[in-house]
Amino acid sequence: MTSSRQFADPWPAPGVLWADPPWTMSGTSLTAWFETPAAAVAALLSPAFEPLTGVAGVPTRLRFYQVDYQPRDGGAEFRRRMAGRFREAVIAFKGQIAGHAGEYSAYMWTDCEPYLCWGRENFGWPLISGDIDLTGDLWGGPAGAGTHCELRAHGFSYALDLDGSAAEDMPGSGPAASWLTPRRILFPGGSEPERRDVLLVRPAVLEAGRFTRRAGRVRLDAPAGTWIASLAPLGEVDIQALEGFRICVGDNVGMVREASAAPDGRPGQ
Repeated sequence: MTSSRQFADPWPAPGVLWADPPWTMSGTSLTAWFETPAAAVAALLSPAFEPLTGVAGVPTRLRFYQVDYQPRDGGAEFRRRMAGRFREAVIAFKGQIAGHAGEYSAYMWTDCEPYLCWGRENFGWPLISGDIDLTGDLWGGPAGAGTHCELRAHGFSYALDLDGSAAEDMPGSGPAASWLTPRRILFPGGSEPERRDVLLVRPAVLEAGRFTRRAGRVRLDAPAGTWIASLAPLGEVDIQALEGFRICVGDNVGMVREASAAPDGRPGQ
């Protein structure tokens, strides 16, 4: 994963993620931090993942993004032609894999097919399609409009709403956490029938943006007994907004072999 690829005509259509990383990504995110039952997390995720333990369960985040992207390298016209925008919703858990701490983005949805393909092919992120609504002043709507975020996919919806526009400034977002992605690769070559590794993506913060705490509510509407229903928030919810951030993704990527691969053959996703 390098930026040494040579680009030649014909260029792809505008907004098509075609180049190798790294990419610069800027925009806004709204995150609800809460805890979910440890038993539910253990039943859903790779046994190689060692979650942190909070007061009531595993620290979990529901995050909505609206991101403008473009290649970091290349000429101005090339970067302009390759630029685009996507929306994304992510459920992630704090913990570690193979001794590396970070956030395991186990469930990811987007409304942008080029980003979906790029994320899966380059990083193995478990991206799938979903309907994502981001409305209100936080997302560039009219001033004073209420902020609403909603993911709808596979018969459930997960929503995050802000109560008004009051914001408590926080002292900074700090260094970006590593994004952990366990991968199971079948028939990688040689005598191995499969290989398990962990991809470590460390986004570089170029501009920290404005980091605030907000008041709001999380709503999960899902059929009882489904996997997503088991991830309902426990206790209080801490809502944080990050506006005007700018990061570089793909310039600092590592890979380690997963020492604690599961014997039952469950995939690492």
